[in-house]
Amino acid sequence: MGIRDEKALQTKNKIIEAARSLIKEKGIDNVSVDDITKLAGVAKGSYYVYFKKKEDIVGEIGCMEFRYINDEINSVDSDIVSKLDYYFKRYKESVTLLGIEISKCWLQNNLNCRCKLEYDYNTISNMLKNSLNKNELKKDVDISLLSYKIISTLYGLMLIWIMSDGQLKFDDENIGIGAKELLLPYLEVCDERI
Repeated sequence: MGIRDEKALQTKNKIIEAARSLIKEKGIDNVSVDDITKLAGVAKGSYYVYFKKKEDIVGEIGCMEFRYINDEINSVDSDIVSKLDYYFKRYKESVTLLGIEISKCWLQNNLNCRCKLEYDYNTISNMLKNSLNKNELKKDVDISLLSYKIISTLYGLMLIWIMSDGQLKFDDENIGIGAKELLLPYLEVCDERI
């Protein structure tokens, strides 16, 4: 990466971090592109190099966070229950970190686009396929159906969290849904770890 590319990436990251901070604090409706660029310390035109409209940045904020999770999951070498529990934990942490306002806007943006659903589906189904190849899951498991079941659980938790305006907490005491409960009927062997 050349110096010019590095500077461009730094500028984009400044804009994203400024937007994240402002939207989390004030909500997207109370933040302007001027506010974002002022906090980032860049010219207003710089914003439009990377984003067409204010709402576009929310997608980038959410995608960045979930790319980190995907990278982490791909580097974890453990059984499917532990791996999926870790994915659930990181997913909940990331949604909480993004905050209610960003999550609301992100959810609204994704209703019009299947890219996040496809991204999550690919992440989960790849995890399950690897588990199937390691003989952790029953041979007749429908990977597609199970992937959507897991995604539905995560999306449902996020939606309820947003609808409760953050009153519902994502810790395990309040939300007792985990990988073990979801995977138990599909596991090839039940051992003491589960």
